[in-house]
Amino acid sequence: MADSRDFEASKEILYVSFNQTATGLNIGSKTGYTSYDLNTTNEVIPTFDSPTDIKDVRIVERVFSTSLIAYVQLEKPRTLVLIHHVKGLVIIEKSFPNTILSVRMNRTNVVVCLEDRIFIISIKNLTQTIHEITNTQTNEKGLIALTYGEEKKPSFLAYPGSSTIGNVQIFDTIGMHAKITIPAHNSALAALAFDESGEKIATASIKGTVIRIFSVAKGEQLYEFRRGVKRCAEINCLSFCKNPELLCVSSNTETIHIFKLTPSDVPQPAEEEETEGWMEMFNRLVTQSAKLLPTQMSGVLTQQRSFAHVHLPFVSKSTISAISFISNIPYVVVTSLEGFLYIYDINMDTGGPCQLVKQYRLEGPPPKTHRSPDNNHKKYANLDSQKIQEHSLELDDKLQLGNVSPGPSSSVHKLSQALQDENLESNTTEGCSESFPKCDGPDTDTSQQHPDYGNINGCNGVFESCDYFSTVNYSNDSNDALPPILTQVEP
Repeated sequence: MADSRDFEASKEILYVSFNQTATGLNIGSKTGYTSYDLNTTNEVIPTFDSPTDIKDVRIVERVFSTSLIAYVQLEKPRTLVLIHHVKGLVIIEKSFPNTILSVRMNRTNVVVCLEDRIFIISIKNLTQTIHEITNTQTNEKGLIALTYGEEKKPSFLAYPGSSTIGNVQIFDTIGMHAKITIPAHNSALAALAFDESGEKIATASIKGTVIRIFSVAKGEQLYEFRRGVKRCAEINCLSFCKNPELLCVSSNTETIHIFKLTPSDVPQPAEEEETEGWMEMFNRLVTQSAKLLPTQMSGVLTQQRSFAHVHLPFVSKSTISAISFISNIPYVVVTSLEGFLYIYDINMDTGGPCQLVKQYRLEGPPPKTHRSPDNNHKKYANLDSQKIQEHSLELDDKLQLGNVSPGPSSSVHKLSQALQDENLESNTTEGCSESFPKCDGPDTDTSQQHPDYGNINGCNGVFESCDYFSTVNYSNDSNDALPPILTQVEP
């Protein structure tokens, strides 16, 4: 165990989160917010950092790898700000009745969780709350989970159905109605997570020993995993990986468990059955026998141990982890308020202990330069679309934010149209592994010239030319690149 003095929680860092696909990292701090794209293990360079007038960010979330960022400040705990970072436009600044505890976003909705109610806002019309879930059970931690919101796929919100037992309430965010209540645990819930398809949900209770996975459609239990019973643990993060299907589990201990979702009824190859040891044979016989027992009894016998694990050099109360595909290679990425980012290699075939590849120290946001939007960013707080259009002519000639020449595709007219009409179908641009909302229109220009970074050409350049959801990927070889906030240190 490393010296605890080396891992004291940073006084600057207030919030950390990965984006929906674990391809980006968001940090809220005393001096603002910073977002990174995890494109390589060799260096981690900031993609966005906040304007200098934004301080004390206690919540910051980003829609996939787009430019839409939501944040909440300590001095305004009831106010949510959604900003289009590249354009420097505050799309909306909305106040709520009580303190905002958590924010989740996907391709269709922004969900804001208070202690006793949840608000759902459509991304297509951010000026209006399309639904409010009232009289929810006391949710002091703001525990919620949201699916990806992909087109033609189910879109669900999950939140605690009780403050004392582990009931999970599933809410349909398309039909705007309660779908199903899943009795997941006997104790109150501690963590929730949907898989990418929105068909499975993982749950953990405050006891911290058992993790369960359920079918969202029917509420049936599909898997049950045991983290261990040597000591009590508070599970604070669950994260799915798509291919192969894995579940990453973080707690307030130094161990991160990774479970493999393998159907228990899949027969083993004959050669493996012939060479299996007595313990493997015992486990197989117990699993087969469990199918003959009542459900309440068989659940104990079919629990599985972790497929792989990470041993951290410190203990944190706020560790989050995920499996990220960096350059198409799977890694376990781990971060916490203690101020470190760890990247571990994972063997997808054999599992076992994960090996540390890189370790970075969070040192706080860099000096503010042209990568941040102009401090005098345009605000559209609580304005309806008509008012935005009325102001658009006046603001069009001033839209020179972040030292970016906007060109015809950056008009506020198109931003206002995007708020009403933009088709948010998910499509993938060639050369980019990240999906983002489709940007249509005859004035879309994908060959602009950035004054500092050169050619802009889709996802391979600096900006994706989309007014509402601009994808940014700063060039790593730029001569005037900012010093990275995450500085590599020796493992």
